[in-house]
Amino acid sequence: MEATSTSAPRAVAQPSLAEFLAAPLEEVRKVAPVTMILGTGGTRRRAVLAGLSTQGEDYAQCTREQMMACYELIFQHGVQHLVALMLVSSHNDETTPGYREKLVEWTAWAVVGAEALAMYTRLNWRVRLIGVESWPELMPVAAQLIKATETHTGPTLWYSVASRPERTWSRMLQVAVERKITSRTALIDALYGEAIPPATLYLGAGKPQVEESQIPPLLTGKLECYWRQHLGYDLDAVTLRKILYDYAYLRPTWQADKTGRAEQVTAYAQAWQDPPVIGMGRRLGPFWYPAPIASISEEID
Repeated sequence: MEATSTSAPRAVAQPSLAEFLAAPLEEVRKVAPVTMILGTGGTRRRAVLAGLSTQGEDYAQCTREQMMACYELIFQHGVQHLVALMLVSSHNDETTPGYREKLVEWTAWAVVGAEALAMYTRLNWRVRLIGVESWPELMPVAAQLIKATETHTGPTLWYSVASRPERTWSRMLQVAVERKITSRTALIDALYGEAIPPATLYLGAGKPQVEESQIPPLLTGKLECYWRQHLGYDLDAVTLRKILYDYAYLRPTWQADKTGRAEQVTAYAQAWQDPPVIGMGRRLGPFWYPAPIASISEEID
């Protein structure tokens, strides 16, 4: 597959949000990104709210089931390549006793356990594991996934267990030098086994931030970013469709001929006189949460 950068698609006729939320899946799939990156957080908080111990088997099982349901929902809506962030660089630095070992154990069980492998076969998913430079314990898991799903022909799930950024860059440069690679597409192919189209939608969670370890540097296209405040892998169809609607119909504002474009600001002057700063927040105990943003008046809307 050609690794060309794609921006959010423009539709000839823009539906209303209500129409889009009620549209059949076939219509939604037409405007979905080819490649999407999914970040999550708060699985432990979600477990606590559900009355589960973060050290128990119920927590692991519940999280895995929720994770798979989230991936399936995204693929149902038309995404062909999903880069799913399992571990980020900061996990290497956490000092909670036994946490790293549990992360590795849970990750291996979640992605190549019997239930997971059966699901990949049932749904025809191709599944890969990337970024294991700092996680040598998971290298056998990466090999097992390739073998288990190499004949599947459906969408591709790219589990990502991000290494420390310096190791990621070192490996990329080493491969490029050794193979005398001079193009981005060829380097993507060499590193990941195929030319993955760059991602154009990032859906994170919690604080609106992007760590260097979260997004594979070669896989970033014109990335439209969203951060939900759901805990863990919670994601419902309505929320996903609202994001896809914004991605497809509201974010694409560029136009080649800008004649008279700037002058239209006068019709919405109120919106720019006291504008919000996206990303400001407040503390809820030890956690960050976005601060409310005053609504623009109905007259402007």
